[in-house]
Amino acid sequence: MRSSIIKTFLFRSGIFLAGIEAKSSPSLEYSSPGTCPWNPTIQKLRPPACASPDFIRRLVLAPVPSGQWSGPEYCVNETCVFSHGARNGGIALITSPQHAHIIQNYAVDADAGAFPPPFHVEEIEGKGIGLRANRSIAKGEVLMVRAASLVVQTDAIGELEDEVRDTMYDIAMARLPKGRREAFMAQMGRDVHDKIDTNCFQIFIHGAGEKGTSHLACYPDVARLNHDCRPNVHYRITNATITALAARDIQSGEELAVSYVDVFLPSKQRRERIRGWGFECMCPLCQGPKNETAASDKRLRRIKQLKIDLNNFKEIKVTADTGAEYTALHEEEGLHAHLGSAYTRAALNFALFGDEERSREYALKAVEELDIEKGPESSDAQAMRGLAENPQAHWTWGKRRTAEKAEKAEK
Repeated sequence: MRSSIIKTFLFRSGIFLAGIEAKSSPSLEYSSPGTCPWNPTIQKLRPPACASPDFIRRLVLAPVPSGQWSGPEYCVNETCVFSHGARNGGIALITSPQHAHIIQNYAVDADAGAFPPPFHVEEIEGKGIGLRANRSIAKGEVLMVRAASLVVQTDAIGELEDEVRDTMYDIAMARLPKGRREAFMAQMGRDVHDKIDTNCFQIFIHGAGEKGTSHLACYPDVARLNHDCRPNVHYRITNATITALAARDIQSGEELAVSYVDVFLPSKQRRERIRGWGFECMCPLCQGPKNETAASDKRLRRIKQLKIDLNNFKEIKVTADTGAEYTALHEEEGLHAHLGSAYTRAALNFALFGDEERSREYALKAVEELDIEKGPESSDAQAMRGLAENPQAHWTWGKRRTAEKAEKAEK
């Protein structure tokens, strides 16, 4: 029985993992491809063999007291494995000790969201697994709040040899509780590395210097959201916790989707980038009539130019109404997850022209959207609240109007 268990393959085809030394160590030693690294625990067994992650957990990895962080373990070039089997269902980190310390001190946000969930998992034609609304969902409703199950430092992992990297992945997977690990492995991708590359979200861990801030955080539940060039779901990441919200009112039966690419790109570029994910975009905009796609691209070109003009403080290329046109194009284009920034630019532009009433109007609209996009406590939302409260006290007040008068006087 024992012999059959220890011959188990690891998750990834063609990759075996024997035990790694059961104590924390500064480095890992590797043998040639296709063989198992030496380990005293495994080699005491007869016959010696490669082990499954569960077997590694029981016989190789040092036990960790419940409710405590483990690590640094199995360090390679100052990149180590850290884990906590109970925190938010279980989390593993592959990063530097400095960044791990920052993550470990983030506030604990238990998995949350609407309950029961206003969506269900199903096979979506032409897309695979996805999420579909099973009731009406109001704009701004929180759908999911999830803590990461795995966080990986991108630069450090990229510098490792594939065998070393994959072994560190195996150790991190073995440290996760079974349910958490199975949810991760159920994601699309050939192996752990491919699943991380395909499904995980970029985050930045600040506070340990400029080097190594970029990480990939994995949220298997949220990764089930498929792509749409005009998404109805918006997400924001605070520290290492992701929150997914309805970007607009969603009807029962609609698929829930986010965008995998920059929604402001023209249709041709969006489709090219989506092909990089290994599929063709099937969203209504890309699959709709060509005249509608052309009209959309025209609006996007106008949005791009207006943004440049609104941000130009050296020359006056806009009027007070330019901001209103800018937001109207966003609304017509269905860019619901970006209305906060659009209303912000419009509010600031009205303030620059000394239009108190409309500056306040658009600042309040910006607050409503930014509360969804970035959170009520975000600096952008707070700034717009301040503008709405007293436009004339804002630093932008009347500056374009004054410059416009000076320009006319020179003529």
